[in-house]
Amino acid sequence: MTRRAAALLLLALAAMVAAFLIFLRPESPSGGRPRRRLFLRVTPAPAPVTPAAGEAPVTPAETVRVTLFFPGAGDGRLRPEERDIARPASPGAFLKALFAELQKGPTRPGLVAALPAKLQLRTAFLLPEGEVVLDLARDASLSFGSAEELAIIGSLVNTALQNVADTTRVRVLVNGEPAETLGGHVDLTRPLLYLREDLVDAGNRQVPSLDPTGSGDRQALPESSVA
Repeated sequence: MTRRAAALLLLALAAMVAAFLIFLRPESPSGGRPRRRLFLRVTPAPAPVTPAAGEAPVTPAETVRVTLFFPGAGDGRLRPEERDIARPASPGAFLKALFAELQKGPTRPGLVAALPAKLQLRTAFLLPEGEVVLDLARDASLSFGSAEELAIIGSLVNTALQNVADTTRVRVLVNGEPAETLGGHVDLTRPLLYLREDLVDAGNRQVPSLDPTGSGDRQALPESSVA
């Protein structure tokens, strides 16, 4: 290969690399290419650990503080509980981690678990337009009343929207398919918004009521803005 041919080849390779880097570069706000969506609202710095004399310093694992919503044992109203979990690597992993924490139940006195053990999460993901999708695996033997179903859906919706950044609503699927309802009481035919009616104060935080209407009819969660 001649020097001229080698130089031309190098120029062509450089141009290809430059074009590839431009393609991968995050788009500016004025551009049309979608930016990478953020999914963590807050990432608190881990507390420093002072090693004992003679011990090597330990690097703490990176965590995020999340807010979970559980119903009160006496009135069924959702109340928040904070805890630290390992920092997730993706929106889907974050949503699965939140579901797993909800399944563990609360640690605060006076709160009860909202999710039954037989209710599992098949998959979860965040759509580009800011809609969370939760695909629930519902065991055929599961049955619950309106208050229980409201607690399940409200806990899932509020926890997702409280913790996942840049989200506006949650769509719930059942066994991989769109469903009218989970157990006959809450309307799942449209995306669900953050519950804000009949709010109660719990530690300087506004949380919603899950008091059922008692009518037995399928209920639609309130259409209100995300907090």
